[in-house]
Amino acid sequence: MTEEMLFGANAVTEALRARRRRIHEIHLVSGRSSERLESIRELASCAKVGVFDEPPGFFRDRFPDREDQGVAARVGPYPYADLDGLLTVRPALLVALDQVQDPRNLGAIARSAVAFGATGMVIHKDRCATVTPACVKASAGMTEHIRIALVVNLARALAQARDAGLVALGLDGASRRSIFDEDLAADTIIVVGSEKSGLRRLTREGCDALVGIPMAKACESLNVSVAAAVVLAEAARQRR
Repeated sequence: MTEEMLFGANAVTEALRARRRRIHEIHLVSGRSSERLESIRELASCAKVGVFDEPPGFFRDRFPDREDQGVAARVGPYPYADLDGLLTVRPALLVALDQVQDPRNLGAIARSAVAFGATGMVIHKDRCATVTPACVKASAGMTEHIRIALVVNLARALAQARDAGLVALGLDGASRRSIFDEDLAADTIIVVGSEKSGLRRLTREGCDALVGIPMAKACESLNVSVAAAVVLAEAARQRR
C-alpha cells in the first residue's frame, strides 16, 4: 500500500490525534523550539512513533513550494470509509462532491464539515480531488477526523442515500428555491458541484431538489468551499 508524506503542523498533529492511519515516523526541523513542536513530540511519544530532527534542507528538498512549517510525517494511505456505513449514522448530514478537482477546496470543505457537525463526505474517483497531503494541509488536518467515502458512481451513491431515507439537496446557483427554507434538521445529503460547471446532469437528476443561496445582486457566485460552508452552517443552526 502506498505511503505518503504529510506536511504542516496541523496536518501532522491531527493525524496523531485521530490515529486513523498508521504513522511510521515524524520529522521535525532541528534547532527550533515551540509549544507546537513540543506538543507533536509528546503526541508522537504517546503513540510510540519515532521523531527525527532534520536540517532545513530536508524540508526544502521535499516541499519546495509548500508551507511545511518544519513538520512532516511518513504515513500510510488515507483510510476511506464505506458508504454503507455512512448511511447508517443518524442523524445524518453528509456532503457529496461532484467533480470538485482542487484538493484545497476538498480540504476546505472537510474542515467546514467537521466544524459544523457533518457525519461524513462522499467523493468519487473520476476527475475528482482525493485526500492527498495537500488536501490534508488545506483542511488543517480535519480530513483525519471525518469519514470520507470514495465511490465509483456518484449518481448511484445518491440513489443509495435516498433509499436509506436521506433527502438529497443539490446546490445550484440558478435555483430560486432557498436553502434557508429547507428542513436541514432532517437526514440530508448536500451535493455540491465542480468549480467550473457545477452539477452534472445525472447528478442533478439524482437530487430530490435543487436549491440556491440567496445573495446580493452584485455577487454572482461563491467559491464551492464557501458555498458548502454556508449550507453546513445553516444545517448546524437548525439542528441546535
